[in-house]
Amino acid sequence: MKHIGLDVHSATTHASILSDRGRKIGNAVIPTRKADLVAFVTNIPGPKQVALEESQLADFVTRILIPHVTTVIRCLPQHNRLISKSEQKYDDADADHIAELLYLDKLKAVHHASWEYRQLREGVRAYWTASRDLARAKSRLKAFCLFNGVHCVGEKVYSRKYRGGVYKEIDNQSGNIELLKQLYANMDSCREAKTAHVKILRELSRVFQKDMVCLKSHPGIGFIGASTLVAYLENGWRLKNKRKLWQYCGIGIRRHESAGTGRRGASRKGNRYLKNALMTATASIAARRNADNALTRIWREKVQDGVPPKRMKRNLARKLAVLAHRSLRFKEEYDDARVMTTH
Repeated sequence: MKHIGLDVHSATTHASILSDRGRKIGNAVIPTRKADLVAFVTNIPGPKQVALEESQLADFVTRILIPHVTTVIRCLPQHNRLISKSEQKYDDADADHIAELLYLDKLKAVHHASWEYRQLREGVRAYWTASRDLARAKSRLKAFCLFNGVHCVGEKVYSRKYRGGVYKEIDNQSGNIELLKQLYANMDSCREAKTAHVKILRELSRVFQKDMVCLKSHPGIGFIGASTLVAYLENGWRLKNKRKLWQYCGIGIRRHESAGTGRRGASRKGNRYLKNALMTATASIAARRNADNALTRIWREKVQDGVPPKRMKRNLARKLAVLAHRSLRFKEEYDDARVMTTH
């Protein structure tokens, strides 16, 4: 079995080849094109496995090489300390290190989702990017108004109905109307883009209609939250237990302890899209006027007992993550009785 390490870049790919005994037997610099990469691996005789670090091009390289090699491993860069912490940090050395870790079987592989889930993930990421772009456009608009002495409170400043009044106030303050028009045009463009992404996401999520219905039955989880959860948690069997689930969702506990002393805090890692979806759902649950579900009742009970709201929101997000995870596994809708029995 030959072991091939690839350090992939947009224009070129550096490759290192080890024998079945771990001895380096070759290296090459190949254009990052389908024909060149396929020709490179097919010219290496015998069984072979390939490893490369997860990146924007990793999926493309994996798909074109899978038919021609025994296996392809996409690994997590942050776990490869031999590369990231090495004093010899350049393309050829990186390829050597990946091949060496592959030979030693010390690579942490990235999970490969099926094509439908990958398409949905791409749609989810595009939606959240469009949502951030719109939020930034709104912030720039309000910042411009504030700079010109116009204090805008609430959402009225974004509405077409009240723009005439905003133009008038800015003009009275001798502000630049043309700049204001450009800011409004940018905001409108971002809003249209976000709407278009929602439509795309609806089409991509049709394949998972049953999962979507089950998730949307949970308090606080709407269409975007359900799409995000399905995209990354898939059918619910990807993660073994609730602690791995919390860690992956970015709502776990970060511990730095030794000999009984140290500190604990909220996790700083994890999937930011899942964290956004769960924390948004939790905020919606906490803000409900009527305690018409068990999660809201738990929220109110614990806060009244003195649990800090910030900590309680994270606890509630963990509980909601477990419920959503089970819902995906067994295709079950939300059940208040189940929440109370586990509370």
